[in-house]
Amino acid sequence: MGVRVMQAMMHRPEFIIAAGGTADTLKLLPRLKWRLHGELVKFTLPLEGAALSMHFKRRFGLPTSVGKAIFKVSMKPWFQARPKLTIEGSDVSVGSDVEPEILKLYASHTGEASVRVPSTRFVSWLRSGFPNRVQFLSLYFRIRDALRGWSLTCIYRTSLGWEANIIELFAPHASEDVYTWMVSETVGAISSYRPDRVLAGASVPSLQQAFHRNRFIRRRAVPIQAWWTGPADLLHPIHLTNETGDALLLPMIDKAI
Repeated sequence: MGVRVMQAMMHRPEFIIAAGGTADTLKLLPRLKWRLHGELVKFTLPLEGAALSMHFKRRFGLPTSVGKAIFKVSMKPWFQARPKLTIEGSDVSVGSDVEPEILKLYASHTGEASVRVPSTRFVSWLRSGFPNRVQFLSLYFRIRDALRGWSLTCIYRTSLGWEANIIELFAPHASEDVYTWMVSETVGAISSYRPDRVLAGASVPSLQQAFHRNRFIRRRAVPIQAWWTGPADLLHPIHLTNETGDALLLPMIDKAI
């Protein structure tokens, strides 16, 4: 059934993308004449060490208590340090939803990368669908009173404690320094929840470098494939974060909670 839906979508004129997918999907799309269109790099920032200690246990057989002790002594201070950037005239505030001025950021973007405009109805639906277990934090970034960018983070409980997923972080024509500042402020804003780790993703180099500068670890990269019947020279790079696929809906259920 999935192939039938995909074939039906391919008859539409819109630009279509797929980020990652199952092994079968990754083999199928090139056969259907989809084009490779860059990669979406997935990042993680360990802050408390619970998930990392589970990784140590699986890979090296270390007890989780030992893994947590190693992380606390030798890794935690380094991962928790944020770059100190001074952006003259900058201000960060908490937003309630996707305000109309946020949409203007995307409309004003005329850079080399295509962008996905967020759906206000979809974000509102997400906010209302996870009572008590999930928080959504919107941050607005201003420079000299002008809105420069925004971020949207999903903060949720797991069996290992709180976890955060930066599902959108965008500023039009942003430099690496601006993105580094935005990532640093976003991580700082969610620190009150003491998340065990922060997840993120980026397809454009400037945002990828901003995560690196904030000491995020590159976990893996998934291919971005595109369906577009127009000229190849109009197929621009695309700005993606962790808002793709079902990432916004996960984790749905954790029986240990």
